[in-house]
Amino acid sequence: MSLAPPYPYPVNNSELIANHGLEKHFEGGYFAQTALLDSVLPTSPKSANPHVPESGSLEGREQIAFGTATELLSPTSGVETVPGSQQRTDASQIFYLLTPESYRGRMHMNLHSIPTIHRVILGSNPSQGEVLQLFVPGGWWKASEIPDEDLILLDAPDAEGANLKEKIGCLISEIVVPGWNPDQHQFIDEDKLKAMWRGKSGWEQYTKYIQAPDGLEYPDK
Repeated sequence: MSLAPPYPYPVNNSELIANHGLEKHFEGGYFAQTALLDSVLPTSPKSANPHVPESGSLEGREQIAFGTATELLSPTSGVETVPGSQQRTDASQIFYLLTPESYRGRMHMNLHSIPTIHRVILGSNPSQGEVLQLFVPGGWWKASEIPDEDLILLDAPDAEGANLKEKIGCLISEIVVPGWNPDQHQFIDEDKLKAMWRGKSGWEQYTKYIQAPDGLEYPDK
């Protein structure tokens, strides 16, 4: 009996990378930003549409979305611009892929706290405690990785014949609010780990999230 992947994986990793235009990411894994939602205070506010109520939370700001994920609803050529001031990025949408060749991301924070640790398995089987969606608030450290019980299958005698390197991975669709900005990316280091544990032991097991795993290299930020 041939070795089977640990879960349904209809599209190979190499195809996912090619089809979604994913590139190697400095956090680890592969990445593509597919939508960006910017907003400005328009110089000349457009006339209100009586059939489209405006959200008071925008406080008069006008939002402009662009990127490959917006082309179906807004098939325009080029990037739409709105004259105005106080431009900001309200949200961004990304794909993030882990593969056996890049199976663990460095621990990071997008935008410090007593070390309360949560481990969550993303997947399609709620009966096994897996979740389809996860909300991570700003100010939390986080890291993604392929579980060891999946990676160990790559050492099986017939793993190569079963092409498991292409059938084990994790593709995440992620929305970042406010929009993702590499300048706000903050990576964990040993000093930050020790500080969170306030001189007590326990931080040592998380040092594996500081650097790329042995034998792997991640691009510079």
